[in-house]
Amino acid sequence: MPSTTTINDSALQAKIHYPTQSYSIVLNKMVKYYEAYLRVFAIVLIGSLARGKAAPGSCIDLTIFLHDEEFEKLAYRLNDRAKAYSRLGGEICFYSGDVEGGVQFDDIRVDLVFTDGRFRKGCNPFDMVNDEFETTIGNLFVYGAPLFTKGNKYGYLRSKYLPFYNEDLRQKRLDGTKSEFNYKVWKTRWLASRGEHIAAFDTLLETTRIFLQHLFIKQRKYPIDYCKWLKEQCQSILAMPELYRKLVAIIGDTKLSKKGIEKKAVMLERLMQQYGAY
Repeated sequence: MPSTTTINDSALQAKIHYPTQSYSIVLNKMVKYYEAYLRVFAIVLIGSLARGKAAPGSCIDLTIFLHDEEFEKLAYRLNDRAKAYSRLGGEICFYSGDVEGGVQFDDIRVDLVFTDGRFRKGCNPFDMVNDEFETTIGNLFVYGAPLFTKGNKYGYLRSKYLPFYNEDLRQKRLDGTKSEFNYKVWKTRWLASRGEHIAAFDTLLETTRIFLQHLFIKQRKYPIDYCKWLKEQCQSILAMPELYRKLVAIIGDTKLSKKGIEKKAVMLERLMQQYGAY
């Protein structure tokens, strides 16, 4: 049977922690507007507010699920939405492509993402580590708070990806992240050998993110992010509290020299050997 849930459900309200009352007011305005929007089948709150971690200054992160035909018309109806935001007391503050990405309400920003429920998956190693596939699923279906659902499509998508996506895709993505990790470790050393120490350090950071992506996939766990909330994720999601200390040891106190960066690249390779083998 089709189902409908709303932001007023007590279980959802208990999960959300508002830094100030203004957050509750702004969030309710946006949800009520999109509840009535043509062909919206789900509204999901993600980010720190959804996980009870928000502080004053945090954004409200909302993902709006639309059926295909409405998703394709988003750009054409931008002016209508801009007028609606104005009536609610907000204005568009930045754009994501041809549609709005953020709406500002005084000192609170609402970041918006629109989706039809089809999430891009990279087809080669480089794309795999830049497609945000795992973090998107994690935030929308594991760590987010569905504030509104209509019909069965959101539930169908959730069941498709939980507890994890299919094994064939998992193996392809594990192979891809391992391949890109090896390439980026090589590139880190190559840049350091050319005296491009800042670029080498930047690549070392990227390689660390790839390692984390690989590890989450190996463990069949969805991440929140590969940079933020790492201590929390190592402890509560991966159940590897010691890993956070090891990551800090790699990134912290890095000497921007060929020898200094080479030392950290070796440490990262050892982490991959210890945790990433499959």
